[in-house]
Amino acid sequence: MNLQLFSQERTFPATPRRRQQARERGQVFRSVELSSAVLLLVTFAAMRLAVPTMGRSISAYVTESLSSLPTKDLTAIEVRNLFVGAGLVGLRVVIPVLAAAFGAGIAVNLAQVGFVLNGRGLTPDFSHLNPVQGFTRLFSRRAWVELGKTLAKMLIVGWVTYSTVLRETQNLPKLLDMGMVDTLKWVGLVTYSAAIRAGVMMLVMAGLDWFYQYWEYEQGLRMTRQEVIEESKETEGRPEVKGRIRERMRQIMRRRMMAQVPKADVVVTNPTHYAVALRYDPLKMKAPVVVAKGQGYVALRIREIAQAARVTIVENKPLAQALYKTVEIGQGVPEKLYQAVAEVLAFVYKLKGKI
Repeated sequence: MNLQLFSQERTFPATPRRRQQARERGQVFRSVELSSAVLLLVTFAAMRLAVPTMGRSISAYVTESLSSLPTKDLTAIEVRNLFVGAGLVGLRVVIPVLAAAFGAGIAVNLAQVGFVLNGRGLTPDFSHLNPVQGFTRLFSRRAWVELGKTLAKMLIVGWVTYSTVLRETQNLPKLLDMGMVDTLKWVGLVTYSAAIRAGVMMLVMAGLDWFYQYWEYEQGLRMTRQEVIEESKETEGRPEVKGRIRERMRQIMRRRMMAQVPKADVVVTNPTHYAVALRYDPLKMKAPVVVAKGQGYVALRIREIAQAARVTIVENKPLAQALYKTVEIGQGVPEKLYQAVAEVLAFVYKLKGKI
């Protein structure tokens, strides 16, 4: 019982195949907090850089519109043109900021997970409608962590806003002597300062969240002993299947080898333990070639096929052993065995009346 429980514990790290399958399902590791923090910093930095251009564009449009009003009749068309023009000016000053934010969002997500195109997230999962599972998720570890992060972000933003405004309270009386433009500039600078400070602190929190998300992702991918065994069987094949395949391949190779025995010039034997079939064509080969070899039952089959095909069988124990142990099928005889093989072939050719 204990062994069974142990085999069901997720104690093994994820294999590359399991990671790939998780990625194909869209189950990837990323920190939403990191994306939010980077997005906040980039957006306000882009706004800070774009403010001068924004001010000039808006000021120029307002000046031009107001100066031309006395010369125009305030018809419905003119009012519409004023609103359309104001909208176009607004787009021109907002688009660069939106583009920067959009680019930052894409970049930080690509940096975390790369490019993942998966449509499974669009498929409805009706298990999410299960009230029991929904209630369980409300009190899960992830739910408590998300609640903690939300409260932490609220505290950070609140504390940064409070401390920034508190630091600027000494300048509040000066606002009474400032014009509208200067007041707006001061408000903008205070807002920018608070946002950047909050963004930096959120970036620190995002770094901690990144490590937590990585740990949780790895825990979610861990495997039981049984899962590792099953995956090994799927990827490498079951041992019994692999054994049958190897045996089938050996049978095919053996049949091909036996088909070459009738074409041999001589079979050298031990006499019962080894059998090696040799073939030699002086016009095509530099040296005699081993076309078949075997021991035990295979050696017996080689001799039987050779006898049926009337291939000469010569008993030479030392030569048969040397050929079997040092020469593979399809290879030529090495130089050190030339003399012994030549004597055997000469004997065979003499028997057949070729010399």
